[in-house]
Amino acid sequence: MEASGSPTPPAEGTTTPPPPPPPPTTEERGGAGWRVLAVILALALAFACAVMVVAMVDIGDTPTCDDVLSGEAAVPSDGECFDGSSTQKTITLILGWPSAVLAGIAALVALFFTFTGRQGRLVLQLTGAAIVLGALSILIGSV
Repeated sequence: MEASGSPTPPAEGTTTPPPPPPPPTTEERGGAGWRVLAVILALALAFACAVMVVAMVDIGDTPTCDDVLSGEAAVPSDGECFDGSSTQKTITLILGWPSAVLAGIAALVALFFTFTGRQGRLVLQLTGAAIVLGALSILIGSV
């Protein structure tokens, strides 16, 4: 460097090396077929979310048949009661609500995948978790 602060020019015959290439992207984007399937999956997940919310509200508002028979709860206007123990009802609700929430989130992420082609693995993970929790909730509630 000179005293004026400007850099010294490179010596003759030497050139600056080219900049390194950008790093390769590790995430692949989904193609058109996967995006169409993501739209269908988003619609199915949104429907499943709505059904689970309605079912959980209904189960939560329905007294157990044991409570109705013992007189602890009044007979509902529709005459329906939850045919299981209060523990069964609680476990059903504990597993059912997260299933509904995960299905809703998975539907939104599936729409995100539709537009961007990214986060496909997250869509599948959320969908799988929603299905497992929903299936356990239904299984425990119906036993």
